Amino acid sequence: MEKKSGILVWAGYFYIILPILIFFIGWCNSLTAVTGVICILISSFFLYKNTPKIWFPSTKKEIILLGSIFVISLIWVYSSGIGALVFQNFDHNCRNPIFELMVNQNWPVESSNRLAILTYYIGFWLPPAVVGKIFHSTQIGYYAQVLWASIGVFLFFYYVLATLKKKTLWPVILFIFFSGLDIIGEFLIHGGSRTFFNPVSHLEWWYPGMQFSSFTTQLYWVFNQAIPAWIITMLIYLQRNNKNMIFIYSCMFLHSTLPAIGILPFLAYCGLKNNLPDNHGILSLKNILNSIKTALTFENIAGGGIITIVTYLYLSNNVAGGNFALRIPNPTVWIFYLLEAGIFVLCIWKYNKKNVILYLITIMLLIYPFIRIGFSNDFCMRATIPALVLLYLLVVQTFDRGDIQKDKPILVIMIASLLIGAVTPLHEMTRTIVRTASGITKVKPDLGFDNFFGWKEDNSFLKYFGKKKD
Repeated sequence: MEKKSGILVWAGYFYIILPILIFFIGWCNSLTAVTGVICILISSFFLYKNTPKIWFPSTKKEIILLGSIFVISLIWVYSSGIGALVFQNFDHNCRNPIFELMVNQNWPVESSNRLAILTYYIGFWLPPAVVGKIFHSTQIGYYAQVLWASIGVFLFFYYVLATLKKKTLWPVILFIFFSGLDIIGEFLIHGGSRTFFNPVSHLEWWYPGMQFSSFTTQLYWVFNQAIPAWIITMLIYLQRNNKNMIFIYSCMFLHSTLPAIGILPFLAYCGLKNNLPDNHGILSLKNILNSIKTALTFENIAGGGIITIVTYLYLSNNVAGGNFALRIPNPTVWIFYLLEAGIFVLCIWKYNKKNVILYLITIMLLIYPFIRIGFSNDFCMRATIPALVLLYLLVVQTFDRGDIQKDKPILVIMIASLLIGAVTPLHEMTRTIVRTASGITKVKPDLGFDNFFGWKEDNSFLKYFGKKKD
């Protein structure tokens, strides 16, 4: 019989809550800090009392499996450029200086002209930055980043395995190499001229203005958003009631702001589904009212409320955040959808016809590419992270079924698609190996203003909650 425990679920709670506590203590005024910390600690106690119990290793084989997964997580994180130990992709040009400012400056971090403060989803960096501050060393802070990221990746993998009947390494390997069929899109749109002779190219950019990033791409480029988003998506998935849903979700804003917007349909579904044995009557007035009633807990109202209000006001002052627009669909967009996600949706459809999550994923992935927040296409790339995690999870769970082994056509198409998709993360890895061998490691810092700062003048966060600096 499978042994169950909530200890590693609680570890995930600690992973997402610790940065929030650090933020309240380091960035907020005394009244807000004391009130926030008390509310969050009390909420965390109730969270702990209501922690769902999931699979826990009870045999030597399972313990070795988890040890192997942590080693794989550490190697994968090391190869990503986190910690500046190997080649870093372009997006580290802003992530490095953000982290170094957090280590070397007093909080809240100010711009060089002292007219603005750092206003960004900084949650991931807060614990490693504290380590760097304690030791007065940016380098030690970078080492702490590697460890912190590896722990987060390991916890995510553990939550995935907990949903499966068979506990093996293959879901971990599949996640690392899970991707859309970018190489086919590259050949269709560009004839393959940019990639066939250049195995270190970035395949994700094959379709102009749109991208569903592979998980390796997410880790190698936007780890600070991706890792917390992966964990929180799984923590919400694992909940069996609404007592803690809003509290858990509220932690997402400071870690992964755009994925926090993207996950809302899934959050709403889970809130409605948790009160039912099946989906019958899920949208009835009775179930909606009951779902709201069961969510009216101290941790959701007090803990989730103060986190949401404070972090919203903090992030709302970001210069680029107010830039919102809708994109006009291109007639060829169906190619993008089919190759990036459609092939997997079609393959698992037969086995998930009654699974509402599959329909949510499809709708989310269809809509989000046409929404633009900020000055780039980040919403398409980042808000879709939770949906892509759920798509991967359904693919893994479909493979975990015994009957799909008899469905040879679907099985062959799925395996072929996964192998073709794996070319994208392989390109990311190859680039790191080649560039590192050439002696290229830490990327040149280039921290722009608009995407990362908010003006101090008329800053609602500083006015009501922020720590004042002379």
